Amino acid sequence: MATYSIKKNIVIRDKDSAAAFVSALEQAALLAAKPAGPSGRVKELKGAEEIKAFFGEKIR
Repeated sequence: MATYSIKKNIVIRDKDSAAAFVSALEQAALLAAKPAGPSGRVKELKGAEEIKAFFGEKIR
C-alpha cells in the first residue's frame, strides 16, 4: 500500500463532500478497531502421519 497518498492535500468544496469524507474516516476507524484473527478453524498437525491423513490422496 502506498504511503505517499496519505500526504496529499484534499480540498472539500461543499457539505456533501465533507459529509462523505467524515463518513469514510469513521468507517475506517471502525474497521481498524476490529481485531484481526483467523477466519476459519485452525488445527495443528503434529508428525508425518497426521499430515498425510490431513492431505489424504493429494500428497504422495
